[in-house]
Amino acid sequence: VLTEYFYWYDAATGKHLEPSTLKYHPAAAPAPAPSWRSTAWHQKELADMTAAGIDVVMPVYWGAEKVEDAWSPGGLQYLGEAWNALNQGGANPPKIGLFLDTTIVADRNLTTDDGKQWLYRQIADFFRAIPRAAWSDVGGRPVVMVFTSDWTAAFNQSTFDYVAQQFRADFGMQPYMVREVSWDYPILRWEGGKRVWDYERATQTESSYLWGGAFYGYVDRGGMAVVGPGYDSRHLADRDGGRVTDRRGGAFYTEQFEKAMANPKPLLVVETWNELHEGSGISETQEFGRSYIDLTRTLTDRYRQAWDQR
Repeated sequence: VLTEYFYWYDAATGKHLEPSTLKYHPAAAPAPAPSWRSTAWHQKELADMTAAGIDVVMPVYWGAEKVEDAWSPGGLQYLGEAWNALNQGGANPPKIGLFLDTTIVADRNLTTDDGKQWLYRQIADFFRAIPRAAWSDVGGRPVVMVFTSDWTAAFNQSTFDYVAQQFRADFGMQPYMVREVSWDYPILRWEGGKRVWDYERATQTESSYLWGGAFYGYVDRGGMAVVGPGYDSRHLADRDGGRVTDRRGGAFYTEQFEKAMANPKPLLVVETWNELHEGSGISETQEFGRSYIDLTRTLTDRYRQAWDQR
């Protein structure tokens, strides 16, 4: 069981905590204030993930190229310290994988040498900042999930092959690459703002998933199951009215798990741990307390039972 972890919050400056942008609000004191600079906050979140039955945490990484995104590389140091402290104390924190937010691709062509090198650098820099003992382990390999191809000018199989080859050369193993399904076929070109796919050449990676479980619900597509508790972006000024999927007091979340349990897959993603702006998190909040942590533990236990009995 994996989940995306948004660690961009900064209680010291209020960044990503602006009241008008939050659907739900972080747990109040005495809980540590949410901050990428706070080892104590990361420790609490990791411990809560363990309580929820999460095996792998996927920090949502934005690279290290923009000054305004200093939290992205900077927060990994504190996350690593928190993981080490919990691990040394016998707390069994979730292992750490990478969720690469591909909005940072910024229309690069990932079929060129420069494009492929740029993509690999984002992945390699992340894992160099994470303690090796903390790396997620799926078949002996660390997990790399990539968000949608929406901000990519072009890619093809060589894009992923290059990443795998370079990672093996640098780290002695290949990553367990999980693509969003919009990477299933190479982009031939863009026309009128839409991708034209090359359906004759399917892209191959270790697995795939469909983004959007929090608002679409469970869809049986890709190699990973994706579920979420609900979604609400109506209050966000940049969403053109937004959209909502009502949580219905946890009923929506439970129903999506049950759909996934009918034909369980070896990897399941809970979307998300703590995206407070879009209202898709299951972490402790002022609105829900720890109820979604407890519900997630019940549901992940049931999912594992369904997998064992398949």
